[in-house]
Amino acid sequence: MGSSRRGLLVLLVLASCLASAAAAASEKEKLELARRQYLAQEYERVVRLLQPLVGSPLATISEKVEAYELLGLSYLILGENKRAKEAFENLLELDPGHVLRDASGSPKIQRFYESVRESFMPGYRSRGGVSLEHAAPTGAVAGRRVEIGARIAQGGKELGSVVVRWRRAGLLSYASVSMRREGTNLTATFLAPTDTAGYQLEYYLEARDPGGHVLSRVGSPDQPLVIAATGVPARTEPLVRKWWFWTAIGAVVVGGLTAGIVAGVRETAPDGNLDPKRIRLH
Repeated sequence: MGSSRRGLLVLLVLASCLASAAAAASEKEKLELARRQYLAQEYERVVRLLQPLVGSPLATISEKVEAYELLGLSYLILGENKRAKEAFENLLELDPGHVLRDASGSPKIQRFYESVRESFMPGYRSRGGVSLEHAAPTGAVAGRRVEIGARIAQGGKELGSVVVRWRRAGLLSYASVSMRREGTNLTATFLAPTDTAGYQLEYYLEARDPGGHVLSRVGSPDQPLVIAATGVPARTEPLVRKWWFWTAIGAVVVGGLTAGIVAGVRETAPDGNLDPKRIRLH
C-alpha cells in the first residue's frame, strides 16, 4: 500500500472516530434536553426527543434506561398506557432492579410501574423484600484492597447472593465481586486500580434471589455510590538496587586495587645492578 493510500486510510479512521464522538455527545445532549422538557411538562417533546435515542447504538445502557423511564412517564401522563407499559418493559429488560425515580411521588404512577414489573417478572411481589444496610468506606488508596461491608436488615431467607459492582469513574462497564456471608454480615474486597493520581471509584450493591432475580440495590448502575481513591507516588528503587550503582562501586574498587599494586611495586622493587645507559635503536 502506497504512502498516499495509508494516509487516506488514517484520515478516514480519524474522521470516523470524531464522528462517533460527536454522535455520542449528541445523544447526551438529547437526554439532558429531554430532562428539562419533562420538568417543563412538555411531554410530547420528550417523546420526540427520546424515541430515536433508545434505538441508537451509540447510547449507553444507563442512558437508554433513563430514556425509557422518561418515555414511560411521559406516555403515562399523556394517557397512552399501552406505550407506557412497553417503555417500562424495555427498561426492566435492561435493568430488572430499576427503582423508579419520579419526583412527583405520584401513587398512581408508582402503582402502574409496579403492575408492569409484576406482569413482566411474574412472582416479583411474592419473593418478598430484601433490605441491606451499608456504610460507605471513607476512602481508598490506589493499588490497595478496598473492603466493602453490609448487613442484611430484612429478607435474609429470600436472599440468594449479593454482589458488589464497581468501576473507576469514567469507564462504561462494571466489574463485580461476590460478597461473603456470615450470618447477617456481608463483606467483599477488590483491588483498586494503581495510579499515581487520585480518582473516584463508583460502585453499588445488588441483592438477588436464588433464581438470579434482582431483589434490591444500594446505589444503582446510573446512580452509583462514590469513594475517593488517593493516588500513590511511583516507587523509587533504592540506590543499592540500581545496576549502575554497583558498576560504579566495582570500578572504584578495581581502580583502587590497581593503584595500590602499582604504588607497592614502586616502593618495594629492588635497584638493578646495571649502569644506566642510553640505548639507541638502529
